[in-house]
Amino acid sequence: MNDLDPTEDDLIRLLVDSWAALRAGTLAEDQQALLDRERPQWQCEAANLIAEGLLAYVTVEMVEPDLAYDREVDPHNTPTPQDYAARLGAHMMDFVDYRGDLVKTRRLGTH
Repeated sequence: MNDLDPTEDDLIRLLVDSWAALRAGTLAEDQQALLDRERPQWQCEAANLIAEGLLAYVTVEMVEPDLAYDREVDPHNTPTPQDYAARLGAHMMDFVDYRGDLVKTRRLGTH
């Protein structure tokens, strides 16, 4: 591999940035056409990367602190896998529910 070959990180950045630009209405038509032709599933790939990142973020930044607080309140409270799943699902549904609010910003449309 030479210095000009893209790395996996470069590809991830391209996919995610392109996905965001598409939703913001700023992705150049020629760039979208190139992605559509060369990597037909690029939007699904980007959405999966973003979803996996959100899952990790929510788990680390929201679920773990929630459960840590619960343990502070009741030191005998040991979270079960079902507790994790319930908290994670609740936070994820909060994100899903925000989809309707996106239109209110008028900066990004829904795609």
